[in-house]
Amino acid sequence: MTELDLLRKAVHDKGFNISMMINTYKKKQVDRKTTYKVPESVFCDVCKEYLKSGDNIDKSFPYFMKVLVMKAQESCANNSKKQAGANKFGKMPDNIKAIMRGM
Repeated sequence: MTELDLLRKAVHDKGFNISMMINTYKKKQVDRKTTYKVPESVFCDVCKEYLKSGDNIDKSFPYFMKVLVMKAQESCANNSKKQAGANKFGKMPDNIKAIMRGM
């Protein structure tokens, strides 16, 4: 069993059908034709958040969707930042510096 399966079971035991919510979110992603896939670690983080504050939540579905969207956006932003950092150039070549000074 994966970590996500264990967390899903724990959330189900608290009385919230998180599997249905995850599937609903994935279907919405397909409908919106999103270009990124939400990693399993994001779903694990959302389950942990729910387990942490599950008793204080009045409406589970809106809370779950809000946390999931925020975590997914954060994950996507972090991945973009990593890719941008990997594609950075070191310093500007001397011949381009000379051209830029002449302008």
